[in-house]
Amino acid sequence: MFKIALPILGISNSASAEKFYCGQLGFRRKYAYRPDPAKLDPCWLGVVRDGAHLVLSSFDGDGPPGGRNLQIYVEDAAAVRREFQEAGVPGVSELFDQTWGNLEFSLVDPDGNRLGFAQDKGS
Repeated sequence: MFKIALPILGISNSASAEKFYCGQLGFRRKYAYRPDPAKLDPCWLGVVRDGAHLVLSSFDGDGPPGGRNLQIYVEDAAAVRREFQEAGVPGVSELFDQTWGNLEFSLVDPDGNRLGFAQDKGS
């Protein structure tokens, strides 16, 4: 039985990624694994917000920073978009009413990973 899919996003700096995801997007740090506690990177940083769980990784083996696309479904896309704008998140797109039944907007994290946020209008 499947339980959860856990996307891994490549990052270049765990401290700046944590500041963005936790400080601006409202996630909280669940864990941080650093093989050398004296160094911030490489790091496997787990962040969570409600039911959305992400891993932010600066380990080379998890792929280079940026270039990944991820979509997170939310209950109220307009409210989440406003929250991000009020938090000063740069590059928040317009809210699009898609022909396939979603309200969607997107943004790009500091490493170039594209995060899409979607609300299924049918539910």
